[in-house]
Amino acid sequence: MRLALTCVAFTGAALGLGLGLASGCSAHGQATPGFEPFDAGFDSSRPVDSGQFAPPAEAGAIFGEGCATAKAPIQRDPIYMLFVLDGSGSMKEDGKWRAAVPALSAFIDSLAAKKDTSFGLGLTVFSDTLDKTGGAGPYDTMDVPIAFVDDAQASALKSRIGFARPYGQTPTYSVLSGQYALLEKYAPSAPLETQRGHKVLVLMTDGVPTPDADTQKPKIIQAAKDELALAAPVGPITTFAVGIGYTFPLDQQVYDPLFMAQLALAGGAPNQPCLVDEIRFQSNMCHFQLTPLGGDATQLQLAMAIAFEKIRAKVTSCELVLDRSGIVDPTLVNVVFTDAHATEHVVPEDPIDGWTYDDPIAPTKVTLHGQSCQDLKDNPSGDVEVVLGCKTIVK
Repeated sequence: MRLALTCVAFTGAALGLGLGLASGCSAHGQATPGFEPFDAGFDSSRPVDSGQFAPPAEAGAIFGEGCATAKAPIQRDPIYMLFVLDGSGSMKEDGKWRAAVPALSAFIDSLAAKKDTSFGLGLTVFSDTLDKTGGAGPYDTMDVPIAFVDDAQASALKSRIGFARPYGQTPTYSVLSGQYALLEKYAPSAPLETQRGHKVLVLMTDGVPTPDADTQKPKIIQAAKDELALAAPVGPITTFAVGIGYTFPLDQQVYDPLFMAQLALAGGAPNQPCLVDEIRFQSNMCHFQLTPLGGDATQLQLAMAIAFEKIRAKVTSCELVLDRSGIVDPTLVNVVFTDAHATEHVVPEDPIDGWTYDDPIAPTKVTLHGQSCQDLKDNPSGDVEVVLGCKTIVK
């Protein structure tokens, strides 16, 4: 997702996540909650529009001529994501592997197409036919280290899963121990943003940890909690749990959704609502539940693709960081969001469903809240502009 900051004047280029702002740029205001679509004849009192109109090409058409004349790109907090994929023998059943490979490949292709320098992706597969340790560990390397997803990285990621086949047991604790350690040490390199970032591990598994599940499960839960509690600059590391298996009838010796729910909670980003003991209704499960559906690989592939996009949305930041330079006048600011359908909206200042500054006197970032934040997460291809130097649209 691209973020742009518009100002009457600005200093410097975008560095990392921020932009130097010239003295005289400004910000502030109050308005109605929620997004307010606009066109060149914006009327802040009108009801929310369906968006069936052509958006204005220039900020002057929105706020009046001459108040905003320059744009410069900035980035939100980058994401460094590591997929840890279960390649144990049971993944070849019920179309699971036939669904996982194309779904993950499609996700990789979508990242490669975006050329997003705020998103890095890596991959480790365990217990498959290409596992160099034969499932015994230690898993002290990433199969494909986290990097900017250009064509070469996309090819490396897809090659790792394209020629593999499910094979061995499920040494979940061993692989997570090694991969967490690598994530802790991970330092991004150009063209990825390097100033800050969120480290994320996505565990995708269809089975109970082996051997000795009763010993492994509590150790895995504790490891996820420990990684989430790490202080900067090492961490925290967020863990997502993606489980593939049948919850009805329930056989916890084969697939344990209750363990996956506990892992999702320990990892710091469970689904909401989150009922730890839920085994029937997927919408209430804490983890991402993928049910094989009797070997229907096409349906399972679609469910996986949706889960991947939801994970990306969950770690997307709603904080727009400003590398403040000079004195920012906190009296004139507008936040503008362009959704995936190219419809533009004004986001009002509102701590419930709009935006606020971290400090209205000496602001360093704009944060979206409530529905505004959710709408941004639901539109990963959308754009946000912080428009400075123009009178705030108020209620």
